[in-house]
Amino acid sequence: MRLKFLLLFSCLLMVFSLLLIRLLDVEIVNGEHFFTLAENNRYFTKKNPAERAVFLDRYGQALVRNEKQYFKYLKKDQLYSDKEFLAKEEALGLLATDSANLGYEFNRVYPYKESLSSVLGYISPVTENDLKKDFSLPISNRIGRMGLEQFFDKNLQSEPALSKFETNALGQKQRLVSYTAPVYSSNIQTSLDPYLSELAYQTMAGKKGAVVIMDASNGEILTLISSPSFDANVFEENFINSLYKRDSSESMSKIKEYLSDENKVFFNRSVAGAYPPGSIFKLVTAIGALQEGAIDENTIIEDNGTLKVGDFEYANWYFTQYGRTEGAISVERALARSNDIFFYKAAEWLGPTKLAEYARLFGFGSPTGLQLSQEVAGLVPDPKWKETELGESWYLGNTYHFGIGQGDLLVTPVQIANMTQAIANQGTLCQGSLLPISQQNCRDLAIDEKNLEIVLSGMLGACSQGGTAYPLFPYNTKLALTLSEEDFSDSQKIDQGMIACKTGTAEFGAADEKGYRKTHAWMTAILGVDQEKILNAELEPITNEEKISPNRAEWAELVRKNGFPKKLVITVLVESNEDQIFSEGSQDAAPVIAKVLDWMF
Repeated sequence: MRLKFLLLFSCLLMVFSLLLIRLLDVEIVNGEHFFTLAENNRYFTKKNPAERAVFLDRYGQALVRNEKQYFKYLKKDQLYSDKEFLAKEEALGLLATDSANLGYEFNRVYPYKESLSSVLGYISPVTENDLKKDFSLPISNRIGRMGLEQFFDKNLQSEPALSKFETNALGQKQRLVSYTAPVYSSNIQTSLDPYLSELAYQTMAGKKGAVVIMDASNGEILTLISSPSFDANVFEENFINSLYKRDSSESMSKIKEYLSDENKVFFNRSVAGAYPPGSIFKLVTAIGALQEGAIDENTIIEDNGTLKVGDFEYANWYFTQYGRTEGAISVERALARSNDIFFYKAAEWLGPTKLAEYARLFGFGSPTGLQLSQEVAGLVPDPKWKETELGESWYLGNTYHFGIGQGDLLVTPVQIANMTQAIANQGTLCQGSLLPISQQNCRDLAIDEKNLEIVLSGMLGACSQGGTAYPLFPYNTKLALTLSEEDFSDSQKIDQGMIACKTGTAEFGAADEKGYRKTHAWMTAILGVDQEKILNAELEPITNEEKISPNRAEWAELVRKNGFPKKLVITVLVESNEDQIFSEGSQDAAPVIAKVLDWMF
């Protein structure tokens, strides 16, 4: 009996000892820690959504909006309550009678939909992969995807408002203890012109390609479109539907359609598409050969249709398509007519290494430095590159192809625009920007003014009667008549509104059974802009089939108030497709520019 008593006493003593030790641990050793936990359980901090900063266009108008999407808490006193979506009218009524039961989320609205989605991007909730890359991301955040939304994501994020509530043991809110106001981020102004962007996108009419419109004086970009594109609002619709547990089948179906689209609508062709430039590159070949003394303005080359090198023949496009030749031709005429024979020889005399140096001087082979993460560098080949990368020697035929923008040379539309900007800007290359430029980032390429004038003369010829860009002939012919009585240099003619341009038709891929390759269409142009012509244009009535939706009167008024660049560069790429595998610069790219000019003037 006594033994049982001792065992019981020992057990009780052990239990009470353990309880005492635990009590000491809770009250003394970790007392402060458990007090903090208790206080945290007593209080609940709620983050109220803060409005994400928006992008503004070059005129100070919003390119993106935030709209409140209201909801009602089904159990307003609970910390985590289901929500019921409310229309704005219902929400306003509840705001007057029961505001504590009302909440909201911000819905990101993209008014310009497809035309600007590729450059602006979109936002979506934080994912597991995002947290693996940055564990500091708040799980409740939505972050930028693609475009400027991604590039400036941290700049756009505002600090949310914080409401601290005291709660009871049932997890119900008792009273508001404190409130911390949100900290808003500043809006970001861009250099984009949404009217010209919408116009350019509609003018592309679903064709695959890109349009870049740039201020020739400083590299500011007014338009950077990729076609076809996507509607960023679909992602917002899907987010809101999932948030309020509404039917999201339609928005999800559209997203899946985008993801499976063979046209790759999320691929930003203006900065991420690398293409052979074709005859556009003859501008670089001409400048390099002129600068190095390989040719001059009086150099004459005889075009007999083909150039033979051993067993190989290199033809001029005019001979291939029409069986005709140009005869004796100079550099200005060769640019106007885009003569291949002339530039085969010019590239040969200049040499591939020097030609590659001039290509890089104009920015090819490196990203331009735009505020977009998708930009690629392209490729400038030379003999060293071919030997290192391909293990092959460089041949004269490679130089011929290089000189006319073919072979392994790859460029992006924005690089072509930048190159054209340097020619338009007296040989000063400015880094392109999607933001207004407060301090120019430009460098003098040290190109002789005389050589630039020769090239500009050839470009004026390309857009005038007898050149290659026939859709622009009427425009230049009309202006040439008004300028004929004055003695203007070619650069002054451009300042007065004439168009200097270069077309390009770039082969790519394997040859078919007839030896033909698919082609992309290029055109790049320099245009002097008289603001008064924009403001005083007498617009002719247009048919419904030709109607373009941007409000021109509204645009002209903004131009009047805010000004407009005095000189523009417009670059267009139109990819080939299965319906039209041979896209051609004058036939497919030039009409895009012509329609833009018709609308502007």
